[in-house]
Parts: sequence; C-alpha cells; structure tokens
Amino acid sequence: MNFSILTTDTSLFAHIQQGTQQEFLLLGSLPALSQLSGGVVLIDLALPSLPALSDASWLVYTTSNQVLFLSSTPSDEEHLAALTAGARGYCHAYATGESLQAILNVIAAGGVWAGPAILQALIRSMHKLFVPKDTQAWMGPLTDREREVATLAASGSANKEIARELGITERTVKFHLSLIFEKLSVNDRLQLTLLSKGIR
Repeated sequence: MNFSILTTDTSLFAHIQQGTQQEFLLLGSLPALSQLSGGVVLIDLALPSLPALSDASWLVYTTSNQVLFLSSTPSDEEHLAALTAGARGYCHAYATGESLQAILNVIAAGGVWAGPAILQALIRSMHKLFVPKDTQAWMGPLTDREREVATLAASGSANKEIARELGITERTVKFHLSLIFEKLSVNDRLQLTLLSKGIR
C-alpha cells in the first residue's frame, strides 16, 4: 500500500512519519494528488488553497484514493462534511502515532474510520430510519438485563447514558455489551444496530 500526505507543514509531515513508522510521499499541491491512484492519502485541511469540503470536486480525489483528512481544529461538523466528501476518515492532525496507525490500518483495509460522536449520530439516524420486523427475535439468547442494555445501545445511547438509565455503572454496561456482542456474533454497536433493524 502506498502512503502519501498533502501538506506544506514539515513538522506535521515529520510527526506522521515518526508516529506511524510509515514512509510517506510528500505532496505539495492538490494537482499532484490527481496523479495518484489506489493509495492512502492524508490531506492537511490547513492548506489555504483547498476547496471547501462541500465542493463536489473532492469526489475526483476521494474515489481514486483512500483519503484521510487531517484537521488542526477538528469538529463533528467538519468530520461529517469530510465523510460526505468521500473521505475514508478524519482526525486531528497531531493525533498520537498509535491512533494514526490504527486509523490507517482501518482505511488501508478498505474500511471507514469515524470518531465516537459521528458513530453515535449515525446509529441514532439509523434507529429512526429502520423499524425491525420482530422487535424481540434479534435478541435471541440474551438475559433480561442484556436485552435492556442491547436495546439502549442499538438506539444510539452511550455507555454513560445506559448506565444512568438502568442505575448501573459504566463498567457493568461494558461487561454486558461484551457478552451481548459475543452471544449475537457482532463486533460493535453498528453491527448490533444493523442486527436490531433486521439488516444483518
């Protein structure tokens, strides 16, 4: 897999190379990106000449490469705009090397990386869009308490909200979720939500 970064910030370039232990091709301008295809490209949103994320021209770049947008001032709104522009991910430009490597692994494997707040928003949106055929069948072998936790998690509630709603600790919520994921053969909340909607 080829890795490139579009930035003029040499300290950012050094941070990413050192943090991820990857070799990156340094690109100085957006037109240089049009020469690449099939690789992972990190784009520094601090570059002054970039089009707005709402500009349809991004699709030219994000369909031929797996793009990760980097922001020095990340926000949920910009994150959503980045994903809408076709990016495979969005993160803080100076995220830790470990975090950057984890994100790059997801993107290089063909996945999409979304932060927790965006993932929660997507789950809540899905919960409103789809109505399951049988509201109880998907829960199969779960105990009553696990059913309560699963229902709240599938509707987009965060661990803290579930704990408050059920009068238990967040640690207990995490324990229940690990059992739920195992019993239902799902890996995460998104798969749990899809299962609850009869999609999986």
